[in-house]
Amino acid sequence: MMRMRVFSNLRFVLLTAIVIFTILDTISALRHHHQRNSRGNVVLSHDGSSSSHPQLGQRTKSNVNGSLKYGIYDTRSKRSDVPDARPEPSKRLYVSKTVEDVILRVSSKIRDDTLRQIFKNCLPSTLDTTILYHKKFNDTFPYTYVITGDIRAMWLRDSTYQVNPYVKFAKDDVDLRDLILGVINTQAEMINLYAYGNAYFPLKHWNSSIELDPPEYSKNDIVFPIYNRDEVFEAKYELDSLASFLYLSKYYWEETGDTRFLHNPNWVTAVRLVLRTMLDQQGGTVEVLKNPPFTFTRPTRTQSETTNLNGIGNPVIRCGLIRSFFRPSDDSTIFQYLIPSNAMAVIGLEGVAKVLDNSKMYEDLSNDLKLLAKEVRQGIQKYGIVQHPEFGQVYAFEVDCYGSHLMMDDGNFPSLLSLPFYNFVTRDNPVYLNTRKYILSAQWNSFFCTGLFPGIGSPHTGLQKTWHLAQAMQAFTSTDETEISFLLTLLRNSTAGTGFMHESYNVDDPKQFTRSWFAWANTFFGDLILHLEQEYPHLLETKF
Repeated sequence: MMRMRVFSNLRFVLLTAIVIFTILDTISALRHHHQRNSRGNVVLSHDGSSSSHPQLGQRTKSNVNGSLKYGIYDTRSKRSDVPDARPEPSKRLYVSKTVEDVILRVSSKIRDDTLRQIFKNCLPSTLDTTILYHKKFNDTFPYTYVITGDIRAMWLRDSTYQVNPYVKFAKDDVDLRDLILGVINTQAEMINLYAYGNAYFPLKHWNSSIELDPPEYSKNDIVFPIYNRDEVFEAKYELDSLASFLYLSKYYWEETGDTRFLHNPNWVTAVRLVLRTMLDQQGGTVEVLKNPPFTFTRPTRTQSETTNLNGIGNPVIRCGLIRSFFRPSDDSTIFQYLIPSNAMAVIGLEGVAKVLDNSKMYEDLSNDLKLLAKEVRQGIQKYGIVQHPEFGQVYAFEVDCYGSHLMMDDGNFPSLLSLPFYNFVTRDNPVYLNTRKYILSAQWNSFFCTGLFPGIGSPHTGLQKTWHLAQAMQAFTSTDETEISFLLTLLRNSTAGTGFMHESYNVDDPKQFTRSWFAWANTFFGDLILHLEQEYPHLLETKF
């Protein structure tokens, strides 16, 4: 009886302490919301100059107090395990008032201090550190040059997804619209320079002061068609690069209704060139053997840095799909019909055709885009879906349409994991769900990393190296709250104390990572948090 009485008293004391601690913690959070600082900020104007611009939420007392309507958590992240790693306001390359407001609003809904600080570091990473050029010449179209981070070149694919999270906020923000429209216009002119490029120098007519030398690793490349090494940083033909240009154009129009790019002759020319290039790359290897539209070889000891058979790649046969010599990771394909890139091409082709139809412009071009999209979609359905020995019908990663297929996925995207992200399939599509089972299994996907921080990796960085992009995409495309929470925990705890995402890291030791400055991964993590705030807001209230 005495033991029971003592136990009861101890339980009462413990519960009382928990209640008191919770009350004090909430009072502290509310008190912090009424504090403010008055730091200014800097925004890059259209002509490339800097102008004073206060940071949203720090301009007036009413703005800060008004943030209480967003959430109850102190947005300063005082107990974070990672630092506030954004550049000082005066060193930020571009500041969007709208994006700063989003950061303040969403941060106040994130309970975990470390997760909150990572979000605050990552979402604006592209704007803070990679907009090396943004300018509008007189009344003509704007231009924007976006570097990847640690590489000062502009990749078509990377730049698309670096600005992708901001598109949804651009409808009522003319400056943000011009920034993203500048990316589209710049991509168009780059494609017109050389449609088979994946990365480019700043456009010469800008006369910018951006310094960038041609890469040493490509100086001995033998590529057809030839290209200007002062304009094209790398000439690895990747289908998803062209598809990314189409995707950004259509997504920008869907979110903003802005059709100015339709009146840019460079954009129209680029779309026609993309269409011509994709049609040329539908040809089978033997079919075009005497006059191949593209070849690539590089002297290297790394197989994935060059292509087989003296630059034409392993044989494929015409089947409606479009060839891709390289993957989004910049690694060469084994079978050139890369299913995720073909799926993204479908979305881009159909999307741009819809823009043209809605605007009642270029009917012939729209019809050609829709016809190609139909052929590719049918090709994926017929040749891209294969029978898995355990999971039934699944999407293969690559096929040759002779009957061979590759079963894996890559940490980069577009990937099989990302198919619902582009709305090629729904998240509950049976074939996709079967596919998800095998690509998230070390037994069936040789580049799924097992260890303390499991996730999909890539041949680009080697075995047992998880990619932050893949972990974030796994959470983005999941409908399982337990899985999402687990992935948030992995992402939160794997920045190696930097507060930023990386390209890849050792599955058992996040301190061993590649690329400390990889803006695409940073911004996509921010996009994941924005997605969760809309679909699973209660998960952001978790203390990890």
